[in-house]
Amino acid sequence: FKCKMCYIHSLKNGEKLKQKELSVDQWIAIAKEAKQCGTLFLLLTGGEAMLREDFVEIYSKLSTMGFRIAINSNGSVITNEILECFKKYPPTKINISLYGASEETYIKLCGIAAKSRVTENIRKLKQIGISFRTIMTVTPYNCMDMEKIYEFSKEENTTLKIGTYTFPPIRQEEQVCGEDIERFSAKEAGRNRIRWEQLLYSKDGFRQKAYKKISECEEIRRISEKRNEKEGSGILCQAGRSAYWITWDGKMRPCGLMTYPEVNILEEGFETAWRQIHTMTKEIRLPKECSNCENKKICRVCAAMCQAETGRFDKRPEYVCKMAEEMKKRYLEEVLADKPQ
Repeated sequence: FKCKMCYIHSLKNGEKLKQKELSVDQWIAIAKEAKQCGTLFLLLTGGEAMLREDFVEIYSKLSTMGFRIAINSNGSVITNEILECFKKYPPTKINISLYGASEETYIKLCGIAAKSRVTENIRKLKQIGISFRTIMTVTPYNCMDMEKIYEFSKEENTTLKIGTYTFPPIRQEEQVCGEDIERFSAKEAGRNRIRWEQLLYSKDGFRQKAYKKISECEEIRRISEKRNEKEGSGILCQAGRSAYWITWDGKMRPCGLMTYPEVNILEEGFETAWRQIHTMTKEIRLPKECSNCENKKICRVCAAMCQAETGRFDKRPEYVCKMAEEMKKRYLEEVLADKPQ
């Protein structure tokens, strides 16, 4: 795929970089160390993990080691060999990106007509009893298909996760923090997130959520006026605390959407790398403005977003702020519309 919002197509010397990917033996050696140190769950992702010719070998070896394995995939290259492997060693879950409801949308966004192939593979996974979830990354190129993909997920009885925030391409070689490349404006991202919630909830359910969010904003504002936080909070998720990411070339990071801190596992070994990442993660602080912000129950800001948007963990990401403001505006419109005139 050549998805328009994906940073990887901006990388130079792609084929040379591919040659530096870790081998089967290297991945399994790392996995053995990870298991000894207590790792229970693995997520295999890419790019597209199943593009590797040795995917089945890597996956089956990891599975027989006792890990619970989830996989991220675009669903287009699930071969009969892979299906047979999944029958023998079922993954915990496969997260399949469904980018559009038609071949035209796939061509527009991904540069390839793959919709029929992906939906066919979804049904094949269902037939052999594999648990999976569909994920839609909503962009200006496929937002018109949101309702159709929602209906597809209901027909196929799958869970569906929608995302309207797209990370800027910080991971490309020439880093461009915060540059809006092939993604919504912040307001459009906020509006489409609300559109998804209105699709997901009943009319009464969405109204109740709107009341809850506006009430939370008002309560946080009252508290913040009395208690002005002097420092930003630490990492809010499990990144670097009980979870880690290992890149294609053997670097450990707290999260795959960060570019630092990182430690080279091949040089330091798994246990040392993990201890260093765990320690460095404790030093990360989010913007202090976020700790006092009345919109923090609406905003989905995280350390990775701050770094991707601004190049720093402790600097407020304006794009994310504007997205939350737009969502709050829509909640407030719903609340005001419900009040007697």
